Amino acid sequence: MGEVRRTTPYSLEKPKVTPNSNLDLTTAIMITTNNRSSDLRQTLFEIAKLNPQPNEILICADGCTDGTTGMLQSEFPHCKVMTNQLRRGSIYSRDVLLRTASSDIVVSLDDDSYPMDRDFLPHLVRIFVAHPDAGVITFVELRGEKGEFSGPAADLKSGRFVAAYPNCAAAMRREVYLKSDGFPVFFGHMYEEPDYALQCYALGFGVWFEPTLRVRHYLASSRDDQMPRHHLQARNEVWSVWLRCPLPWVLVMTIYRVARQFLFAALQGFGWAMREPYWWKMAVCNLRQVIKNRRAVSSRIYFGWLRLGRKPEGSARDLSRIFGDC
Repeated sequence: MGEVRRTTPYSLEKPKVTPNSNLDLTTAIMITTNNRSSDLRQTLFEIAKLNPQPNEILICADGCTDGTTGMLQSEFPHCKVMTNQLRRGSIYSRDVLLRTASSDIVVSLDDDSYPMDRDFLPHLVRIFVAHPDAGVITFVELRGEKGEFSGPAADLKSGRFVAAYPNCAAAMRREVYLKSDGFPVFFGHMYEEPDYALQCYALGFGVWFEPTLRVRHYLASSRDDQMPRHHLQARNEVWSVWLRCPLPWVLVMTIYRVARQFLFAALQGFGWAMREPYWWKMAVCNLRQVIKNRRAVSSRIYFGWLRLGRKPEGSARDLSRIFGDC
């Protein structure tokens, strides 16, 4: 069972960004979609307003049967489209898109989320240049019809290093992704972001929340009800423990995660609580694959990452104090 170790210390000196800074990083936008062609069309119309445009737009039509591929070919021929004949899930699809892209920075959006500012991409590049220790930059997400704020940091006055991010409002350094294990594609859907954030910290990179970048997310109505989503979230959360948590803490963290998810279900009602064993069985049935892919991080990295979930930090110096050079 291998251990992911950080290869470089966190940078304590951030380069100052000036108008003459090297801002030659290329950008791509990736979107995975399933049978929401009208939402995707509107999102692509909004992306077309960006100035400048990204170097690439990559879209994965994941098991679409509503004419999405034809719509893209006729209306957006500049987009690079990949097709899964059978639905493989958003995690698998994003992994394929990241490995297919050739740009330095890949912006991850949902088919119903898009940047709000026309100069979003050059601003994003400047932020990446200012934060060479950021493997992921996540943004302010304004959700729903009312545009209510949702994000990993409540304080919008300054940026923070955080423990997780949403793939509907984030950008990733592709070279860091390729050095990592990548998203656990067998997760199918949900919780790949916290797992990847942990991998980033283990490799010496952080996840930076940038309050000056904004994404509008309309949250198109989902066909899935909330209980199956809870089961996927809970199962994948425990799988991430089995993948990354160092010995001897695996059992303790498993009990903690299971108990926390059971408490959540119980608060939703008796019917939810009675169905909790369903996802326990799902988790155990794929135990062999999880063990096969296990890459534990050090205790200092793992518990430092957990600490970030409770208290985001504002500088690379803070990260160096938490994670050290292990």
